[in-house]
Amino acid sequence: MALSQQLVQKQTQKLVMTQDLRQSIELLPLSNLELSERIETELLENPLLELKEEEDSSRDAQEKEARQRERSSEDDASESESRSREEYSDYGQIDYEGADRKNQFLQNAVTSHRSLQEYLIEQLRLTNLSPPEFEAATIIVSAIDQKGFLTESPEILLDDQNLPAGAINKILSTIRELDPPGCGVSGVQEALLVQAALQNAEPFVLKLLEHHFQDLERLDYKKIEKETGSNESRIHSALQFIRTLEPFPGTLYSSREPDYVVPDLIVVDLEDRIDVIINDDWIPSLQINEAYKKLLSGGKEGDTEYLETKLSSATWLLRGIKQRRQTLYRTMQTIVQHQEEFFRQGHGHLVPLTLREVADDLEMHESTISRITTNKYVQTRWGIFELKYFFTSALRKADGGRGESSTNIKERVQKIVDSEDPSSPFSDQEIADQIASEGVSIARRTVAKYRKVLNIPAAERRRILKGMGRSGQDRSG
Repeated sequence: MALSQQLVQKQTQKLVMTQDLRQSIELLPLSNLELSERIETELLENPLLELKEEEDSSRDAQEKEARQRERSSEDDASESESRSREEYSDYGQIDYEGADRKNQFLQNAVTSHRSLQEYLIEQLRLTNLSPPEFEAATIIVSAIDQKGFLTESPEILLDDQNLPAGAINKILSTIRELDPPGCGVSGVQEALLVQAALQNAEPFVLKLLEHHFQDLERLDYKKIEKETGSNESRIHSALQFIRTLEPFPGTLYSSREPDYVVPDLIVVDLEDRIDVIINDDWIPSLQINEAYKKLLSGGKEGDTEYLETKLSSATWLLRGIKQRRQTLYRTMQTIVQHQEEFFRQGHGHLVPLTLREVADDLEMHESTISRITTNKYVQTRWGIFELKYFFTSALRKADGGRGESSTNIKERVQKIVDSEDPSSPFSDQEIADQIASEGVSIARRTVAKYRKVLNIPAAERRRILKGMGRSGQDRSG
């Protein structure tokens, strides 16, 4: 009997912890704009929350300074942030001491499409996923790029979720059935397969996509005829259907009307250091409503239970906002430490960096870094970038030195193609040889992969397209 009681107590404690932490976890992937909207919603729904009252300017300045000192004691890194706000208030046309925070927000907004991840998560809320499955689904969605492809393996992303067998497949299937269909896949082939299956394509189409995808890319109809026993007419009919599918499903959403995006962070390049600033001065500051809190001691039982629930929710929201801010700041600092050459010299100076490296530096889980870098933008002297931009894989150098980032190599592939003779385009092997001559080992198939990511057709097709006076860029690869 004693053993049974102990087990029940342990399970209940774990459930409460998961419920308490869920709100904090949900705040991590929110942009500053989304967080502001979330705060406004919470203010309407929770009487235990209220805005901090505006004081006169001198007192407000003193309280702000006190808050900065308090924040500094909690996290040494924040001292640099506070100092940066005072010293560089005009950097990037941002008035940190301006009275009209809403105008400040609008002045520093840049037009961008509402993120694909936001749109997918909105739809996930309408599915029949359980709370743990929904949480896992949001983690997966945070790792989907703008083409609709997964940037990390689902197994790696969810290795701390303790999901039952088969749950990952269920979650992936749910995501892939959302609009736009086919997101959450590994690449073009799987995207086409998923869309074809969702449209109940005939088995022959699925067979071509699954077993003869490379033959389709090469337009090798003779080989397909020989291996499938089908005639050319049937193959062309299947191809007509396949051409109606979207190889990059995420782009179906990115073509829609843009929203405004505000840089969540600002990086200031100085001679002796690089400072990180969180651009959140315009976000409302919250506090607990003390009048309602006092009612807890003398209210009716039903009212007290309601207020206790709201107090717990308000407390966790305040903690979650604070944790999100600290995590965002520390993550950006770590990115700057790894990518210092980029922030000082610009494009072409990214070094290989993974989510796991940043997670290890901060002693956090990789999924936490994935969440906090989702839908976040940073303003730099070189422009505004999504935080995911700074994570890139590596190609080894021929001399055994530190590898070159895949982003830099993609830029190099693009430059080589842009400078080629239109009447005699470079083959993938010739591009690989040029890059190898610069000290970076790269295989022909890797060039082909990057070429497709950049939406650059194969050499023969580039020759034909450029000869016709058309752009050498399309999505057919």
